Amino acid sequence: MRLDNTRTSGRTRTRRGLALLIATGAGLASLLLGTVPAQANDTTKTVSADGQSITFATNDSSRGVSGGVTFVVQADGNWSITGSGSNSHLLVRTFHWTCDLTWGAAEVSHSTGKKAVPGKKTRSISSAAYDPAIQADFADIAASGRADCDIVIG
Repeated sequence: MRLDNTRTSGRTRTRRGLALLIATGAGLASLLLGTVPAQANDTTKTVSADGQSITFATNDSSRGVSGGVTFVVQADGNWSITGSGSNSHLLVRTFHWTCDLTWGAAEVSHSTGKKAVPGKKTRSISSAAYDPAIQADFADIAASGRADCDIVIG
């Protein structure tokens, strides 16, 4: 007794369903692989004349909040992040900056605290601390260090 009126066997329906699933998966995979990642923002690197500090600077935007950031690392291991956020929306948005510093196989990540920025306003934010890894490897950071700083909403 047949439970449906498609006039096809269960094996044929299963094969068609599997083919449709594979085709859908392949289409979605090609769409995702063809998308450019959003975190690709340029960062400038400037080593001070005395070689005791390195400044990384960039701009970024996410979900209607945009701004610039400066990430400074010093030979004594101190670091600071100073940034801003401009909210293009009418509602309040909370944001913070996160900076990932990489050199060789090492990586450290530092961020600011969160700050609310009202609609159509700009707010500044900063954070500073000491990191022993920066002090220990400062020469390597000056030679090959890279920073990726991103604005994070929420």
